[in-house]
Amino acid sequence: MISIKDIAKLAGVSYSTVSKALNDSPLVKPSTKRHILEIAERHGYQKNLLATQLASGRSKLVGLVLNNLSNPVFVNIANDLRKELVDLKYQMLLAISPDGVDLFNQLRVEGIIVWGDLVRDCPEMLRSVSTLRVPRFVLGTDESLAIPHVLIDRRAGIHAAVRYLTTYGHRRIAFVGDSQEIKVHAFEEAVRDMGLEFSKDYLIPAESTWEGGYRAIKSYKLGTETSPTAFIGVNNLLTKGMLRGLLEMGYSVPEDISVIGYDNLPDMQNAEVPITTVGPSLEEMTKQSARLMATLIEDPNHAYPVVLQPTLIERASVAQCHDIYVS
Repeated sequence: MISIKDIAKLAGVSYSTVSKALNDSPLVKPSTKRHILEIAERHGYQKNLLATQLASGRSKLVGLVLNNLSNPVFVNIANDLRKELVDLKYQMLLAISPDGVDLFNQLRVEGIIVWGDLVRDCPEMLRSVSTLRVPRFVLGTDESLAIPHVLIDRRAGIHAAVRYLTTYGHRRIAFVGDSQEIKVHAFEEAVRDMGLEFSKDYLIPAESTWEGGYRAIKSYKLGTETSPTAFIGVNNLLTKGMLRGLLEMGYSVPEDISVIGYDNLPDMQNAEVPITTVGPSLEEMTKQSARLMATLIEDPNHAYPVVLQPTLIERASVAQCHDIYVS
């Protein structure tokens, strides 16, 4: 394997010049840097991260800890966050396990980002993250924490969805999915605040998966005078399954029944009916997260938190209420 010393010899420059060029230093002339990089690429040079870390005291690595990748929202967050960190001259490592916090700490990464569900579901995890000496923050929390965090105002998102449906005349609105208490409570609160009809029958339990949404809507009793004219899904997967179920049952969306999903993912546009969605902008979430991480690495005392507000994206799944159950 070719070394920096070998590249220096081939390029006719000093060892330190090659080192600076490989680290994109502005102290090297563009033409010289280009010549060095061409030689490095031609000979398959691979940077030794451990050696770089020992020499500079910096790894330029950031660890992201998620609990799964089964939901496309996590795939989107991981991909977009990596791109944002690369723009800031960092590389990202991904762990799909709570053990990732300890692993990244042992690897001496420069910063760690932990998804909020891991902390919410496990107080011990919060204590573990809180005691880390490396810059770290929790991404996607529902409430303020004593450590740096990016808070998502999910409550405001559900309120926005209910309010939006009322502008189309919907008064009997149901919420599908029970995996996130804050969304369920926000739904109840929004319905009551808007003076709408509320029934426990309008809270439909379901797994937060495509199959969960599909099964929930197929087994729900529709066709009565008290049946909902609109549904809000707890996440993107469940909402798409719910939509399929409604279409298979012969309902037209949005002419008969309106649907809104939580999670602003681009592929919600590609559903059988493009789905109106609410939630934080993933672009804003990943940009803010990358900037916060880079800032905390340079200044651990940086003020926080970052609070992300929801955005409602109108597509084609909501229409004026036509109460099909009333003759």
